[in-house]
Amino acid sequence: MANATVSIYFDKSFTKKNGLSRFYIQVILNRKVKRIALNLFIDPQYYNPKTKGIKEVKGAPNPRVNNLYLKEKQNEVEQIIIDLERKKHALTFTNIINYFENKKVNDSFIEFARAKLIEERNQIKKSHYEGLELKIMLLERYQPHLTIYEIDESWLETYRNYLIETQNYKQNTVYGALSMIRKFVTIAFKSSIIKSNPFTNFSFEKEDIEKSYLTLDELDNLHKLYISKHFLGMTKKDDRGKTYLVGDKHHETLQHILISCYCGLRLSDLRNLRYKHIQENMIILPMGKSRKGKEKTLRIPLTEKLLSVLDIKETKNPNDKVYAGFVRNSSDINIILRFIMKEIGVSKYLTFHSTRHTFAVSSLTLGMSIETVSDILGHNDLRTTQIYAKVIDDKRKEEMSKWNKLNNNQMDNSSHNQVVCPKCGNMVMLFEKGIIKLNKLSLECQFCSTSFTYSLSKNLTIQLKKAL
Repeated sequence: MANATVSIYFDKSFTKKNGLSRFYIQVILNRKVKRIALNLFIDPQYYNPKTKGIKEVKGAPNPRVNNLYLKEKQNEVEQIIIDLERKKHALTFTNIINYFENKKVNDSFIEFARAKLIEERNQIKKSHYEGLELKIMLLERYQPHLTIYEIDESWLETYRNYLIETQNYKQNTVYGALSMIRKFVTIAFKSSIIKSNPFTNFSFEKEDIEKSYLTLDELDNLHKLYISKHFLGMTKKDDRGKTYLVGDKHHETLQHILISCYCGLRLSDLRNLRYKHIQENMIILPMGKSRKGKEKTLRIPLTEKLLSVLDIKETKNPNDKVYAGFVRNSSDINIILRFIMKEIGVSKYLTFHSTRHTFAVSSLTLGMSIETVSDILGHNDLRTTQIYAKVIDDKRKEEMSKWNKLNNNQMDNSSHNQVVCPKCGNMVMLFEKGIIKLNKLSLECQFCSTSFTYSLSKNLTIQLKKAL
């Protein structure tokens, strides 16, 4: 029995009114001591410290029978410890005592996870709570009677394969399911319910999905569409031929999209936005997505673009919504969003959350500091915002790579004009066709200083003079 010893203990330091003291089973586990009370009391004068039992002398209470009882109880506890180790159950005083008292040891991981989740109910947001509950339900459908002791690296690998191969879940969905298990397994490990944490050497990663966003030009086209009130008055016929007005919800959704593009508000925060949150030419709003007890307040300065879609000129009741109509749920709003994008010729796969990506990338492109962008978005960690900085860097690299086209071997001459000095024959200029709208260019060769005119319409060079 690793790190565990069992012995008989007689506590003669405490005597009842009738002069009797009690026997115990003493368990030493990882240098900690726990005593399990037995229903056996004797006068201390009959205790034998050498045998840790009862003296076989006249007047002693049934020494042979009671000594056999003590030995049986000691053996019983020793066997419980052996069984716990064999079944890979946690070797804890609680488990030992529960088995000794013939109590059921609840080793269900599903029940353990739900119990711990309920304990956190008042510390986490409702959406996070519901998300964890759904992941527990997913696990319950897979293995309803899973014990906490069955979860090892091999089991984790099997469950991951099930999610990928049988359920066809994407990498980030699998990541979420395994993260739930890791959360509660870690709690069990820290509480000494299990001896080791199976996640110590088991790794799983979240997929780094490319974030979709609108460019500044696409955002400008979207704003023009809103100003034109293109969707107002749009109708739709049902199966019976009855006509309904559907344009209002499209116009309102477009408004909500632009609001988020211009300040990065989440959909949940947009729902909560009221006129009372507009103070000192700023949006000052408690952020919806934050852990209870660690609430964060968003402070977003109002810009001209943002004001143009908030429409807060009129005096309103402080509790009135800032936006015109009801903010729909994410699934409904995403369907309308994609319809709107088709109207401006954008075929990217976008969701409402892409508006936050748009705000972040646009802000960094326009020169805002990454710290400011991070604060406005309500990020707790600057590393979260740095993902957008990487997007900007990738764009910079793409643009700077155009310098590589100066290499004649990489240039498609059929799509470019190549201007050659009529005197020395060196290339003076190379540019893409259609970029320059002038008919003629007055140039000077950087090699021999010859001045000449280049005709774009005829691709001809005419020497004017030679510099002295």
